[in-house]
Amino acid sequence: MKYSKILLCFGALWASSAFPAPAPCDTLRVAFLTDIHVTPGNVQDSLFRVAVDEINASPCDIVIFGGDLTNLGSDAELEYVHGLISRLEKPWHAVPGNHETTWSESACTTFARIFGHDGRTAFRAGDYLFLGYASGPFMKMAMGAVRTEDLAWLAAEAAKARPGQRIVSLCHYPLNNDLTNRTEVTATLRRLGIPLTLFGHYHRAPSLFNFDSIAGIQGRALRGKSDSDAGYTLLDFWGDSVRVREKTLGAEPRTRFTIRMQDDPRTLALASDPTPPVPDYKAHAQLVLQDSATIYTGAAFYKDLVYYGTTQGVLRAYDTRRNREVWRQRFGGALYTTPLVAEGLVIAGTTTDGLRAYDARTGLERWHIDTPTPIVGQGLVDDRGAALYIGLGNGTMAKIAVRDGRVLWRYDYGRGQSQGQPALADGKLVFGAWNGHLHCLDAATGKLGWKWTNGSKSLFLSPGNIVPRIAGGRVFIDAPDRAVTCLDLASGSVVWRCTDYKAREASGMSADGKRFYVKTMDGELLAIDTAPDAFRRLWITPASFGYDYTACPVTVSGGIAYLADRSGNVAAVREDGTPLWCVKCCNSAANFITEAPDGSLWATFAEGKIFRIPPHAPAEHKKKIP
Repeated sequence: MKYSKILLCFGALWASSAFPAPAPCDTLRVAFLTDIHVTPGNVQDSLFRVAVDEINASPCDIVIFGGDLTNLGSDAELEYVHGLISRLEKPWHAVPGNHETTWSESACTTFARIFGHDGRTAFRAGDYLFLGYASGPFMKMAMGAVRTEDLAWLAAEAAKARPGQRIVSLCHYPLNNDLTNRTEVTATLRRLGIPLTLFGHYHRAPSLFNFDSIAGIQGRALRGKSDSDAGYTLLDFWGDSVRVREKTLGAEPRTRFTIRMQDDPRTLALASDPTPPVPDYKAHAQLVLQDSATIYTGAAFYKDLVYYGTTQGVLRAYDTRRNREVWRQRFGGALYTTPLVAEGLVIAGTTTDGLRAYDARTGLERWHIDTPTPIVGQGLVDDRGAALYIGLGNGTMAKIAVRDGRVLWRYDYGRGQSQGQPALADGKLVFGAWNGHLHCLDAATGKLGWKWTNGSKSLFLSPGNIVPRIAGGRVFIDAPDRAVTCLDLASGSVVWRCTDYKAREASGMSADGKRFYVKTMDGELLAIDTAPDAFRRLWITPASFGYDYTACPVTVSGGIAYLADRSGNVAAVREDGTPLWCVKCCNSAANFITEAPDGSLWATFAEGKIFRIPPHAPAEHKKKIP
């Protein structure tokens, strides 16, 4: 094996120089691994095995993992990497990274089952209390965010610290502007007396950061610039001090820096990220409510009631006229599926309790369907309100009778969640999944008509969270392969593909089907003619977003296209390409912009905020799109 020489020499290296002075004898010795990115059989698989053997032969006291243990966060990868980690002969603890939370086929429930917690873990080692928590993003591409309930948990656990015990924060993301609620998180840590955070995410040498006066120590990724540069980070804690060293596999550790955890001059000399801009939405949007939990669903409506779900597993019915809650249902896990209203029922897909239907007015349960795996995908009710099309968990699409919950047909396609909302037209149902394929079924029977793939071997580029748009007998998509694709609805054959624009998962369609809208990763709205047999751009308009990858769909209402980004901005563009306005509602990613029966638009944001945009909002505003 190429690493055999490493295995022969690491023991002597540890014994001779792994922990030289000045660390005193009561030092807590930590091996900190992050971004190991193990997939069975990949290079990191072999490298991590070497790291485990090396750590087992070392004098370290504890091993901490800072997330991104896997690549896709699949159940199989999680089981596999847990098996490798379990070979450690030292106590170890782990938090998830964005590769465990963004593409999870189990809505992060498999991580909880295997690792024993859902991202929150508190453990003591020596005179230190470590508080680990998830930093997302959760079930979609977005910036990182610490859930509201996790901040409350931090406060509760910090209160349990023993006298004289120092507290260390642990999460995958840096606590800078890559985290949407960074100022709230750092303010919480300061209030709780937590001076230091450990994190990963940045694949570079161990580094020191200043997060609003909180010291941040970034651990290196397992794999370096080359296979021979693989390694991890060593942390030596004593008193208020911590020494940071880089440990290349088979080589002598190199000291990078030593700091005091609290108010170290070297830390304070580093610049923090600037404070995010202040929201300025009042000319075009109204804040309707602020939930106490994180929201990843869109809104649904029945008369004066609005429905949405939270990461605390709550399906909530809120009376918008009286500004009060009417009823709620609580489940065992987070909700990611937007509720649907039809036949006087509210239907919700859940991660722990299958598919549930409730009376829209009273909240009384009418029917339910148990599912073996979590539901995370968006559903679609047909124009008559009689049938619901929705993925019933991993590898399954189904047609459900709205009135009584009968399963009319079920199509099993193997693996991968269907996350984005399906499309229905001309008797055909089209949906994507995180298995690399776009599927077309007979809507009446569930029989497969065709399936299409972009040819990529990477499941990251699957059309799993796209909303197919159908017009004129054609299907239009913008998957994470950054291409705009037009397919023939009848056959699935490619009509055209365009890779000239950075398209990714956020699209819309004009009411007349003549224009396909794509929000690009450069923060533009692109309008495409749906009629020609070749790609034809109608216009492209900047939306003042800058770089963006949020999958919030483009919503068209009253001749205006509404789009939103990862940082709480909402823009309006007339369907002739004229920019109208762009406002900042908050600091987190938008989930969905949904049209209510009165023509108003309702936008939900991850930080628990829901905004209402009046119908035909005025076009003038001090922050016009340039």
